Amino acid sequence: MALQTNYPDIQPAATRGMQATMLPSTIISRTVEDVAGLAFGLAVAQGATDKGIVTFGGANLKFVGITLLDRSATGLDLFPQRASARVITKGDIWVTASVAVAAGDPVYLTAAGAFTNVATNNTAITGARWDTSTTAAAQLAVVRLG
Repeated sequence: MALQTNYPDIQPAATRGMQATMLPSTIISRTVEDVAGLAFGLAVAQGATDKGIVTFGGANLKFVGITLLDRSATGLDLFPQRASARVITKGDIWVTASVAVAAGDPVYLTAAGAFTNVATNNTAITGARWDTSTTAAAQLAVVRLG
């Protein structure tokens, strides 16, 4: 039995966690500490170990970077616990904006780790800006780090 029975005519222009361009970037590897794993295109924070990462939010507010898409992943679209995750710390990446954003706006993270351009009660990502705009919440946009 087929898992997929219909196919779109075109591929989407972008996917959450995908690098936006081939411009120079800095990508590091970190060990996933979250039991549930870490999805692609999410903000991550310093974990309990030196090279560990966890989902950004709550008590975990030491921003490290954003998880990059892994095209070789099998199963769920995430890095499982104890896997070596690719994390971008400088460069551009597609993320889901939690509100409508405009190119040039600064980037903030909510306490739940959502990407926004709203400063009130949120954590600024130093040196980050929105590179593209959205017209509503839950749309993909490019964040440029560094």
